[in-house]
Amino acid sequence: MRVLVVGGGIIGCATAYELAKAGAGVVLFERSTPGAEASSAAAGLLALHGEPAQSELARLKLASWRLYPDVVRELRELTGIDVEHVTHGTLYPLARGEAAPAPPAGGSDLGIEVLEGKDLHGLEPALSPRIERAVFLRDDHWLNNQRLVIAYAQAAARAGVDIRPGSNVSRVLVEAGRARAVEADGERVSGDAVLLAAGAWTSELTAPLGVGLTIEPRRGQMLALVHTPPVLTYCVDGEVYLVPRPSGELLIGATVERAGFQRAVTAEGIQSLLQRALELVPSLAGLPIARTWCGFRPWAPDGLPVLGPWPAIEGLWLATGHFRNGILLAPITARLMTDWLTTGKPSVEVGDFLPERFARR
Repeated sequence: MRVLVVGGGIIGCATAYELAKAGAGVVLFERSTPGAEASSAAAGLLALHGEPAQSELARLKLASWRLYPDVVRELRELTGIDVEHVTHGTLYPLARGEAAPAPPAGGSDLGIEVLEGKDLHGLEPALSPRIERAVFLRDDHWLNNQRLVIAYAQAAARAGVDIRPGSNVSRVLVEAGRARAVEADGERVSGDAVLLAAGAWTSELTAPLGVGLTIEPRRGQMLALVHTPPVLTYCVDGEVYLVPRPSGELLIGATVERAGFQRAVTAEGIQSLLQRALELVPSLAGLPIARTWCGFRPWAPDGLPVLGPWPAIEGLWLATGHFRNGILLAPITARLMTDWLTTGKPSVEVGDFLPERFARR
């Protein structure tokens, strides 16, 4: 089986790697360099909170979260790349009177506890005294997403994936109702299946096919502070998230803006991030700003990932729309798509994520 993967972000690179491990021939097209867009613009926080506990998305996130320790070890053994995997835990501040969220289905073993008063501030003294309660996920982890994408890309290449950076796919070629090839820089490249993992740019390829799916960009602005000596030990995820990295930076993010593909870091965006960060940790005020950046998250109309075959075009598959969960969901997406493409059956529940939900509209 030969699979043409369009998009060299974290989803495309991880899936190409898993497909190659399963024995498929894989060509990966990336118009820039692997991980150049949203995958490198993220903070690497593997956050489980934010979804209804019994939802399919919560279960998918938990399944992928649990894969990460083995994924990190595997990639390091293959490539020698340290992705700065940190397992110190995350604090989720609670507003006064706010109840702690229920753990995801099957996640009763995650080490979740509610800390208050002296217990909370003894654990993380830099927190504002106005924060009286927080959920502590002591087994939480985060990593360097830029290094992770590079590791996946290198692992994919070593597994036999034909990676083509700087290769612009202009269209998917459909013949007799089947996706049979892509056109990349004027060249026809044929395959048995085409997997679109192009993130916020997916619609450029689906629109000419009459596929009723619109993936829009949601701009996220971020900044990093110089974090030496460190102020925070743990990740703090409130109205913004604060992610301390072993490299000596503290990442702060992120805005969510409907700004099209306007690649800009704005005074308003950075001001809003800093204001919320200082409300959480006032002592950050004196730290220098190291850098600022932005990226474009892929957003589907219902906010859920789009995973699986497009019903009206045989051989056309999608793995996109991960929005803020691309880094977290990469391992499970890669294994799900690989199982599905090679055996014809998904390995996890996917009813909420099927592309056909947009074909019915």
